[in-house]
Amino acid sequence: MRSERLAINPLLFVPKPFGINMNRFFVVAVTFLLLVTSQQTLAQSENLKTWNDVISEYSDTGTLGGISVSLDGNMSNDSNTMSGDEWPSLVEVYTATWCENCVTTQGIIDSLNLSEGKSMMKIHYHRFIAEVQDPFGSQITDDRWIERYGPTSRLTNSYGYENIAPSKVFDGERIHTGTTKSSDSLDFDYQTSFDKGSSIDVSTFSATLSWTKSSEINEFSWNISTPSLDSKYVIEPMIFIIEDEGYFPEGGNGEKYYHHILRDIIPLSSIDGNISAEFNNAYDGNDLSAVLVFDWNNNNPDDGLLGAIPFPSSAIFVSLFIAIFYSRDKYSN
Repeated sequence: MRSERLAINPLLFVPKPFGINMNRFFVVAVTFLLLVTSQQTLAQSENLKTWNDVISEYSDTGTLGGISVSLDGNMSNDSNTMSGDEWPSLVEVYTATWCENCVTTQGIIDSLNLSEGKSMMKIHYHRFIAEVQDPFGSQITDDRWIERYGPTSRLTNSYGYENIAPSKVFDGERIHTGTTKSSDSLDFDYQTSFDKGSSIDVSTFSATLSWTKSSEINEFSWNISTPSLDSKYVIEPMIFIIEDEGYFPEGGNGEKYYHHILRDIIPLSSIDGNISAEFNNAYDGNDLSAVLVFDWNNNNPDDGLLGAIPFPSSAIFVSLFIAIFYSRDKYSN
């Protein structure tokens, strides 16, 4: 009786059926090691994350813009056009005049290191709902904070509050609530979050905001150009009315002068157009500005199975199946 012909295997000279199993075992073993290594690498990179991602009904979200015009009462018009590369990084702050921790954390924000060519715009939401000690906030500003950042805030502070002072949000994507540290210091946490920047490339973007005042009527016109964004993204523009400085010596945290105060928000229905709008006056003085910003939302939350797997793992995942089926086809002939 003829003995069964042996198949040449790079691992061992063994009978063909056993060789096929060993070949598959080798592929699976190597792939498993690669998966473990890639997951360790991802875990190490996650350790650098010093923030909580903003929760949204969409898979990804953020806030961009910062195109500002002066609403100085001595002027009747102003206009500003900026390319995306010129836009400042937006830092939205939730604060209150009685909040002593807000003074400390704001000092850290003010001392952040900015790389060459990079700028920052600070936007301070003052507590309004059920508030008796802070005169700067408004219903619409508190509503925006709670609607946009409330769900994340509830999950990331021990009290479960939707609007806790102090809180910081960078680029509308990364939130820090209270004074809880993720690293050795809030300085490092905030700097890392600021340096991360927007997850969207804005180099092809541009925006224009114009304001005119005639017979006490304020009219705004605007245009936002985002040619590199596809139809998966939804843009929700608005105009922030910001007071540069307000004087309130009765503030419980002893600051007296409060800056970057968000006084009002004007929702916009499209990425370009014009609108006549009323807005809240400055608390004192004549130092209001209008700032064009927009929330962006990724409208494609389900990218399928591979979309939910990190790139290194998905690449190995596909390679595994190719290798196994290639091996089976090769030795079945």
